[in-house]
Amino acid sequence: MAPCALSAQDKGKTAIPLDHFYVTPRHGSSIIRKALHNFHFGAYIGYGNTFFKNQLNGFGVYQAPGKLPELFTATSSNRYTNWVNNVGIDSSASGGFNVANPGTASLGFKGKALNIPLAGTVHYEYNRYRLGVGYSYELMSISTLHPTVLAEKIGNMTPSNPTGFVRKYWGMLGVSFYRWNDYLFTGDLQVGSYKLKTNYNAAQVTTSTFVNLGVTVERNLSEYFKIFARPSYEIKSYKLAIPQSGKSIPYQQNAFYLQVGFSYSIPELPRCFLKDCHAQINHAHGNKEYRSRMHPIYKKQNPGYGENDPVLIKYKGKNKRKINPY
Repeated sequence: MAPCALSAQDKGKTAIPLDHFYVTPRHGSSIIRKALHNFHFGAYIGYGNTFFKNQLNGFGVYQAPGKLPELFTATSSNRYTNWVNNVGIDSSASGGFNVANPGTASLGFKGKALNIPLAGTVHYEYNRYRLGVGYSYELMSISTLHPTVLAEKIGNMTPSNPTGFVRKYWGMLGVSFYRWNDYLFTGDLQVGSYKLKTNYNAAQVTTSTFVNLGVTVERNLSEYFKIFARPSYEIKSYKLAIPQSGKSIPYQQNAFYLQVGFSYSIPELPRCFLKDCHAQINHAHGNKEYRSRMHPIYKKQNPGYGENDPVLIKYKGKNKRKINPY
């Protein structure tokens, strides 16, 4: 005789009460963690090459043998020294002569400077877009400036104090536009202010707003930790006021930079509180979710099943010598 089919009431009595095994709903990260997770904190160091160039409209060049070139104007008897970063007046009789009168066509100097920036940044990411701010303090060392005309008569110019620091503040806007394997490419624009410090006379210098265009190439080492390289080109300038003349010298200071650094975001889930927990994926204890204890911030983790690592933990580091590495 065939067994009788169970009624709906009997089915309800024999069903396994899964709610005894699983607590629902799970509680993940807090509202604060969810908000902070999209903020990325970064730091970088780099190398820069600044291209100095000026135009000496309204100035002439006075050259004494064996000395640095000095400037003069048609309306003043003063001769000006150190006219790159801290102008002085020379009233001595040095036995030199005027090699270029005011109004000489294309009269100017150009040269380079070495830059080493150290910076900190914070930005917010939403889908492909980024919005942030940054601060940097960089070493700048000015090399010799060479005349653009009459090089056979005019000597090179070297500032008396060529090495100093530059401070910068900026806002940043970026858009990610391409991914190649593990590398993400983001175009970004930085706009801000800068100040020439220590080796510049602040009372004589007026700086412009600077604009920096670059491409950030990032690689994720983990969900929270990235390393990056950023080549960029920067446009900026300053004017150096010449005392007792009513004139100023405009300087272009465009620069190329290559920066390397890292960024870190606060994890969305708290770290598992059990020291003996070896779960390699995001998991729950009770009704609360945690991230794995097994992966440091610099190690990539597959969100589905944990670390995709061909070498077991028991074969690594100090665990090689343990009887029971787990």
